[in-house]
Amino acid sequence: MFFRLAQMFFRVYFLLYHRVSVRGLSDLKKFLAAREGKPVILAANHESYLDPPLIGMLFPNAIRFIAWDGLFKFRFFAALIRALGAVPVNHENKNSAASLLRNVMEFIKQGFSVLIFPEGERSRDGTLGTLEGGVALISSKTNVPIVPVWIDGTFEAYPLFRKFPRPKHVAVTFGKPIFPDDIPRDVPEKERRRVLLDSLERELTAMRDASSV
Repeated sequence: MFFRLAQMFFRVYFLLYHRVSVRGLSDLKKFLAAREGKPVILAANHESYLDPPLIGMLFPNAIRFIAWDGLFKFRFFAALIRALGAVPVNHENKNSAASLLRNVMEFIKQGFSVLIFPEGERSRDGTLGTLEGGVALISSKTNVPIVPVWIDGTFEAYPLFRKFPRPKHVAVTFGKPIFPDDIPRDVPEKERRRVLLDSLERELTAMRDASSV
């Protein structure tokens, strides 16, 4: 129940304050329906603290994502992002890649879709940074498809150095899924991960170039 209330709160916020526009959501919903509740990995660029609740309020099912525990200082906001699937982690654990990977893979094992930011941190200049390999490892190990997500405008609305968001337009594009099954099983594991990561980078770059924001 509170999950839907949290979605409604952020939906009103993003519609009124940021005039959010969305592409590819209907195709994503059809894809999720065809999977009959099986999880997916949402892999998005990361421009702002706005990104997790933005994706959380759009995604039709429950998700899980790792969030810095500093976001949980304010009770009302903490309750909202917890309802959307945020799991707090402190800086010490945040820097432990192995620990984070285990947490994310456990979420998938429990049947939850997960939101991952492959850059590892928020962009300092609004550009797409180097993608880390964890998302490819998780996809390969769990055989769960990756759904690329491009977020545009949140850096202008709420960059790293601002205290409060500005009323800037934001846009979200959900891309075509990337299937680990498309890579032959006899391909070495390291090469499988590289192919998955390269495919994700191509999709994110293409969506970035097609974005209208």
